[in-house]
Amino acid sequence: MNNVITTLRVCLLAFAWFTAILQIIFGADVIGLSNLAALACGVFFILVLPTLKWDSLLIISMLAVLGWLLLDGELSMDLALSGGRFILIFVALIATMTLSKATAATMPSVRRTQDNLAQLSPENSSAGLQIAGHVFGGIINTGTFAILSAALPKDSDNHRRKLAAEAALRGMVTSAVWSPFFVAFAVGERFVGTAHAWLAMAFGLGTAFLFTLICTFFFSAEFSFRTIQKSLACLRPIAWRVVIVLTSVLAFALIFNLTALSAVVTVMPLLVIVQFFRYPQNIRAIVKSTRDGLALTSDDLIIISMAMLIGYVAINTNGLEQLGLVGPHSMYPGWLALIATPVVMMLASVVGIHPVISSTVMLAIFSNGGAAVHPALLMQSHLIGWGAGTMSSVASLSVITCARLYQIRSTKLALSHNLITAFLFALMGGAALSLINMLIY
Repeated sequence: MNNVITTLRVCLLAFAWFTAILQIIFGADVIGLSNLAALACGVFFILVLPTLKWDSLLIISMLAVLGWLLLDGELSMDLALSGGRFILIFVALIATMTLSKATAATMPSVRRTQDNLAQLSPENSSAGLQIAGHVFGGIINTGTFAILSAALPKDSDNHRRKLAAEAALRGMVTSAVWSPFFVAFAVGERFVGTAHAWLAMAFGLGTAFLFTLICTFFFSAEFSFRTIQKSLACLRPIAWRVVIVLTSVLAFALIFNLTALSAVVTVMPLLVIVQFFRYPQNIRAIVKSTRDGLALTSDDLIIISMAMLIGYVAINTNGLEQLGLVGPHSMYPGWLALIATPVVMMLASVVGIHPVISSTVMLAIFSNGGAAVHPALLMQSHLIGWGAGTMSSVASLSVITCARLYQIRSTKLALSHNLITAFLFALMGGAALSLINMLIY
């Protein structure tokens, strides 16, 4: 019976994934199919409820209460269906990342990068793993940890495992400040618009460079530019692949006037098909790994989908005005928005509130004239908060996955050096953006 339910769940997800791509291409012409896919997602959510972890159920309950308050107890069928069509793209993103992760694991260039990282000396491994985590994380998100943990020597003691896990986690989660492959980018894009979201990526590259440089200085026993050079050399086998992926996504977005999220969902399967032609012997393994990944997809997908639905309701109803969070005469200062957004997201994560919840609320309050802030900078502050929050929360999927693969406790990973690092990242990042906002806005 369990196998039948699991197979049904995978089929429902695959249907929603395929429909989301059709929705990108044909828009309103497939609204009937999109409504059916939205209902399929509802059935999927019901089927996975018995399998959810207690902390996920708590987050979902909080989201349900927030949604009820925003709706004031009233939900029309039109709003429910339009909200369902809205979240299809996020379902497709999770599925696309699962496919991308499965494909990356079979690529020879990725294996060569793993071998290079394994040869780094212990004093250089922190910098190398953080930089590698940052590059891989920008493309395959949490799939990064499976690749980097495999590069750790089998005889590593607990201390080295912990240092390696912290470095990989720092690198992966902070790639959210520039990568369009994170759900965080899609969340912010809905509030600030596509043009400002892409501009925020430019600020994000600067943020990522400074953060990586500072962390390399503080966490490397032998800091030097030679250390950075050795770390970057490990990534040479995948460098052009990363450039090709990012260029393809950007080109599709510009040529076909797509959002970053739509471009990712459309382009990545095409690039995977290219890999199928190059390495046909890997097709079976990639398909099986993707299917298994979809079968395990539950907690993160429901939380993200519900949070996106809450954001959709917040934008398309007057719920926030009724709650007194925003109004026609409320205008917050820019510095408050830029500092409060990442800091609140980070602190909320420490007590188990996922950034997808806190960011939805903060962006709804400060965007669209809610604060005297440049939209691209608000977007970047949100992305900083996402990285800081997922770095320091024991409920974060990133922390849980990283801890499991590096065989350490998630509390030791989240509530250690990275906790202080995450807070300073949020605070200093927000402060720096405030100074920029004063100069340009």
